[in-house]
Amino acid sequence: MTVPSRDTRRARRWPCALKARLTVLLTVPATIARSAPRRLAGKAPDLTEPGSEGPHRPAAGRPPDPVTVRDVLRSALTAAGSGRAVLGDVDDALVRGTVVAEIAHLVTELVDNALTCSAPDTEVEIRASTREGECHIAIVDQGVGMTEGERAAANARLRGERRFFAAPTRYLGHYVVGRLAERLGARVWLDESPPHGITARVALPRKLLVPRRVSGR
Repeated sequence: MTVPSRDTRRARRWPCALKARLTVLLTVPATIARSAPRRLAGKAPDLTEPGSEGPHRPAAGRPPDPVTVRDVLRSALTAAGSGRAVLGDVDDALVRGTVVAEIAHLVTELVDNALTCSAPDTEVEIRASTREGECHIAIVDQGVGMTEGERAAANARLRGERRFFAAPTRYLGHYVVGRLAERLGARVWLDESPPHGITARVALPRKLLVPRRVSGR
């Protein structure tokens, strides 16, 4: 009997390992969803102390309170772990507490990608504004950019039109973002970022937001 070589065994295991990693990345238990703003954002000023029943530690049986987009983005920046990622202009939109962890995860993946594709002496800026009932988030880098064909392929991955087994593992983040966006009902795409670089855009639909007159905040 012929014994498979080490490279052959590794090739056979590769799809399973990749699928397992994707599954882990997309698993967001309800307990994490409730506590993600505190676990990720660290010292954000409006987060409550342990043991309280503030907006991020709801009483038993009560859904988690809304979280400001600014705090969600701070959470993503902290998770990305780089001082090069900074907050720009962000409005006062509120996100439903039940989707905070997934939105923060989605933005973290995009920030990580922007940091990887830009020079270490440049910043990645995150902005957010609300218009026509949607919250629009932009992650702007000044990296090497992408050709039109590369950007089209990336957007196809973000839309879930490409199978992740058919692409190099460096594109795993695109598939993770695409799956999260699908679950949230959000839109994600890449644009050019003048004079060079890429802007990743996220449009969060009205159903993920909470009007302030309803939240009472």
